[in-house]
Amino acid sequence: MESSDKDQGKKNIPKIQTFTVPFALGEIQENITITTNTPAKPSKPSKPSKPSKPSKPSKEQIINQAIQFHLRGNIPEAIKYYEYLIQQGFKNHNVFSNYGLILKDLGKLKEAEISTRKAIELNPNYAIAFSNLGTILKDLGNLQEAEVSTRKAIELNTNYAEAYLNLGTILKDLGNLKEAEISTRKAIELNPNSAMAFSNLGTIFIDLGNLQEAEVSTRKAIELDPNYAEAYSNLGNILKDLGNLQEAELSLRKAIEINPDFAEAYSNLSLLELLKGNYESGLENYEFRSQTKKPAITHANIKLKKINNEKLDKGNKLLVVSEQGLGDTLQYMRYIPYLRKKDFDISFCAQTKLHSLIQSSCIDLNPLTPEQASLVSEGEWVPLLSLPKYLKVRPENPIVSEPYISSNDELNKKWKDILSKEKRPIIGINWQGSPEIEKSVYQGRSIPLDIFSILLKENDITMLSLQKGFGSEQLNDCSFKNEFVECQPQIDATWDFLENAAIIENCDLIITCDTSIAHLAGGMGKKVWLLLKDIPFWTWGLERENTFWYPSMKLFRQKERHNWQEVMDRVSIAITKEMKKND
Repeated sequence: MESSDKDQGKKNIPKIQTFTVPFALGEIQENITITTNTPAKPSKPSKPSKPSKPSKPSKEQIINQAIQFHLRGNIPEAIKYYEYLIQQGFKNHNVFSNYGLILKDLGKLKEAEISTRKAIELNPNYAIAFSNLGTILKDLGNLQEAEVSTRKAIELNTNYAEAYLNLGTILKDLGNLKEAEISTRKAIELNPNSAMAFSNLGTIFIDLGNLQEAEVSTRKAIELDPNYAEAYSNLGNILKDLGNLQEAELSLRKAIEINPDFAEAYSNLSLLELLKGNYESGLENYEFRSQTKKPAITHANIKLKKINNEKLDKGNKLLVVSEQGLGDTLQYMRYIPYLRKKDFDISFCAQTKLHSLIQSSCIDLNPLTPEQASLVSEGEWVPLLSLPKYLKVRPENPIVSEPYISSNDELNKKWKDILSKEKRPIIGINWQGSPEIEKSVYQGRSIPLDIFSILLKENDITMLSLQKGFGSEQLNDCSFKNEFVECQPQIDATWDFLENAAIIENCDLIITCDTSIAHLAGGMGKKVWLLLKDIPFWTWGLERENTFWYPSMKLFRQKERHNWQEVMDRVSIAITKEMKKND
């Protein structure tokens, strides 16, 4: 796309050209624009002349040279030239804008922001800098200001396709999905050949729950750019969620073929392999989760060397650090006592809110807080979710399948006494997972509370809500609110995991969607029925009604996408049979 400096409010350089630099990581990409003087055509060779003193290069020549280094990917030389120009006091908005771009790529976001703001100060009508500033602010987590800056770029240049595209990514992150769709469609209208815009539109459709449109848009991106690794990776995820697993795997492998260093594609492939039961390759590829643009979050800043051996070494002290969600810690902490029994010298860092439960369950009598773990200076460390790889966990080799979580006798008795007032069987229910996870990687796992009313039509039971935080507000308008235990307000105010384990211990049955409650109850060996969407998280596989992870658990799977009523009808029948069996 070409524009003139007259358009940007300056006349000292006759013409500039803009180049898009895609960020090829994550679900959705953004465009950053750098500016360059259009290089002059090379002159014809002239006849040799007498040697003369070399002339001092002009400011324009130095700027041009800096930009040429930048475009050729010689970033160290480009930095030298840009910094020289800045140190010499040259007030050129292109220089500050382009230097800000390099700083952004180097991860120096605050410095990138300062440099880009200087470009805007030098030229307040510089749309490119406002757009670039928007992407920098987005990466800094300042989405509201990023939106303002990007909208200013569009105000200055209403035909700026890249700015509309970037605005779409920002609006998507803000959760304004319909506006994100409109902005991205505008980018496509202005540049119908933008593969990135079609790919980004596909990711917006994913968040909107429209997988068919997501597939169409992402395939269009691939049609426009057959070497677009990110689009192939996104398509693989879409096809997996649509149940087209064979083609999903082909698409993910194509992404890796195009870009053999593409961590996101390997990570996505691992989830598909594990879902299909290929644990050997799946657990190997799952290690790429720490190398993606949005890596799996461990719960401490560790100074130790991360273990990278083929197997764990008993000779070294080993710090195991939890990662991701509470359910992940509850599921995988079972391996800590197992390794300790195998004479490994282990320390365990986990989320502080789980410490009392970890101690009561004899997983670790002295678990470390994240702050304590960051001070450990001896040995090596390993992420908790890497232990299945090292232990070669498989359905046929579960390592630990017996119950490993427990509350204490005092709390168990307390809640036994409280709940003994209830005369009917008590069923603990949980219906809503984290909305953040729901938006990104596990859309559709939660169940509207009202659907649980089906269970009451044919069964004489009392319900007990284990829901905490988001989703618990559904209780306020619940049509069967009077069917919950009398002490429900007391339970709602109980957030401690150790005490919630005691509450679960005194239920006759737990029915839940895929949340931490499933892992808590399953780890305790309680009878738990897990209700799963059509394509569930990889842990649960695709077909079986039971799982090697928790022998006391029964799986109820959606037969039709989004159809929870049919699932709940089957659960109701199963409860009736269960009650007759216990009579």
